[in-house]
Amino acid sequence: MDKFEIVSSNFLELASEQRLRILSNLTIRPHRVSQMAKKLNVTSQEIHRNLERLSNSGFVKKGTDEHFHITTVGQLMLSQMPLMLFVSTNQKYFLSHDIGQLPVKFARRLGVLENCEHIKGVTLVLDTWKKIYKNSKEFICDIVNESPPGMDDALLKRIKNDVKYRHIFRKDLKEHEGREEDLQKLGYYDLIKKNKIERKEIGNIGTILILNEKEAGIIFSTSDGEPDLRHMFYGKTSMFHEWCMDYFEHYWKKAKKISRHHSRKSNTKEA
Repeated sequence: MDKFEIVSSNFLELASEQRLRILSNLTIRPHRVSQMAKKLNVTSQEIHRNLERLSNSGFVKKGTDEHFHITTVGQLMLSQMPLMLFVSTNQKYFLSHDIGQLPVKFARRLGVLENCEHIKGVTLVLDTWKKIYKNSKEFICDIVNESPPGMDDALLKRIKNDVKYRHIFRKDLKEHEGREEDLQKLGYYDLIKKNKIERKEIGNIGTILILNEKEAGIIFSTSDGEPDLRHMFYGKTSMFHEWCMDYFEHYWKKAKKISRHHSRKSNTKEA
């Protein structure tokens, strides 16, 4: 059997709502046939038939006490359900969005977004982005391709309160008119000189990521490769936060450090 035959045979056994429910309940505790039938409100004959299929596939096994137990194989198969659920729940969204630039090791872990809140609408997305800045107590990390108006003031207030800031921006960063002057007034470049802001630059990247020590938001790109500010996946779970932190660190290592301590328009020579 080749890899497609092997995997398809397992997909076939899992292509049943009832069998998935059985496996899910067995992760909590072993069950007898009658207990599972009562739990799922179906006949014992149906449960027996599906348990037999799951047993023949190696997903469950019957103990000497007449209780069925989930096997390691069954647990591993069920552990992939969050990814399938996330993709299925957001299927319409992903038909018009691209994760092709997402490194494989992160794409395979997308199931951690299962319990994220899908923020919709540019206004709500930008409000959530700003909220992540404002809620920070220890650190802020972000990867951006543009700097929407209104973000810098909230961000710099936190940095001035000793929140550590690491920032990756795209080489073709989109900035609103007058931002350079605003940053000067807010003391942005002075904070760089004081090592309160660490910046790196990177080429094309299709996502925007913002996180603090407790929460995070990620914005994927549309099919044209540009981040879509109409949608954000926002969450506070430890697994999602870890995924975002790992994602940031992955690109922090790849990005190039920026040494200048002044604006692009400034003629000030670096100290």
